[in-house]
Amino acid sequence: MHPLVDHLLEAGAKSGYRSNDDFNGASQMGIGRFQLTQRNGVRCSSASAYLHPARERANLEVFTDNLVLRLLLQGDRAIGASIHRDGQEKTLFSTREIILAAGAYGSPQILMLSGIGPAEELARFGIPTTTDLPVGANLQDHPLLAMTYFTDEKSLFGAGSPEDVALYQEGRGPLTSNVAEGGVFLSTRGDENVPDCQFEMAPAMYFDEGLSAPIDHALTMVTTILKPTSRGKVALRSARPDAKPRIYHNYLATEKDRATMVASVRLAMGLFAQPNLSKVRRAPFSVPASGAESDIMAFIEQRTGTNYHPTSTCAIGSVVDADLRVFNTEGLRVADASVMPSIVRGNTNAAVIAIAEKAADILLANEPTEVR
Repeated sequence: MHPLVDHLLEAGAKSGYRSNDDFNGASQMGIGRFQLTQRNGVRCSSASAYLHPARERANLEVFTDNLVLRLLLQGDRAIGASIHRDGQEKTLFSTREIILAAGAYGSPQILMLSGIGPAEELARFGIPTTTDLPVGANLQDHPLLAMTYFTDEKSLFGAGSPEDVALYQEGRGPLTSNVAEGGVFLSTRGDENVPDCQFEMAPAMYFDEGLSAPIDHALTMVTTILKPTSRGKVALRSARPDAKPRIYHNYLATEKDRATMVASVRLAMGLFAQPNLSKVRRAPFSVPASGAESDIMAFIEQRTGTNYHPTSTCAIGSVVDADLRVFNTEGLRVADASVMPSIVRGNTNAAVIAIAEKAADILLANEPTEVR
């Protein structure tokens, strides 16, 4: 729990945001530290929580470093998958069902390569359509905009000393930080119940969508639109399975999204102007030139990136049913972020785990009764 984040939380309280120690409780609104998918101070991935404990099961085999070429269909039934493994094309057959969980980019690409998708688009690549569905449409994501100031206070920059590693092994210290430690769920329109924006507060420099290393001590606040009205799509680039898909996010394509982002930036600038934050700011690194709408909009256009939350490209109701079965297809389900009809108002990791647990419940309910 980095003390720089406490300054940000205090600034939020002074700006009128109520304290919230449970964003998954009665109300999502307010300011506080985020609940994390950690165990003993270490990130607990779905692999750590579910796969690793089951690795020794006789009925589980894990293949890595393979490329799925296409799903195999016999009529309208999925019977297997063609994969590229060890330099050769191989076939895996299914006697029951296939569960596709390649994410909001990968799942629609695999379906389209298999002939399940928009017929007109598949025809462009010479792929025969077996099931005409709006696969790849309805892409949604949380656009993210980071505002950063240098600070003379100690941040997470430089964490990783032998002492830090020793603390980490005890489940403590700076290396246990999830970086975006705290934040605010708020409404830019004054709604008291439903947030349309999220601030994430980090005691670190964050820029270039997290792809560049920090260079100094800094504190960052990122703004995220929680329920964007803009829609994108995932489309094929080629009929080759190793060709990356074309991804069109169309961020901020609607006037509503642009207005929400401008309003959220103004609110974030107001937080940074609070006295307790002003005193720990040394100099701006990446902020709007002024509070004028033209300067804010120019900053948004230059700096907006992704929160890495793509969803909804195989959505329930249009591509899959409520039990995650692909429409007009037997023996095939999708279980990942792509099935969300619309993006959730928050980070997607825990929501996808919930989708997977629900899918497991559905599959277990369909288990055949053993005859003795």
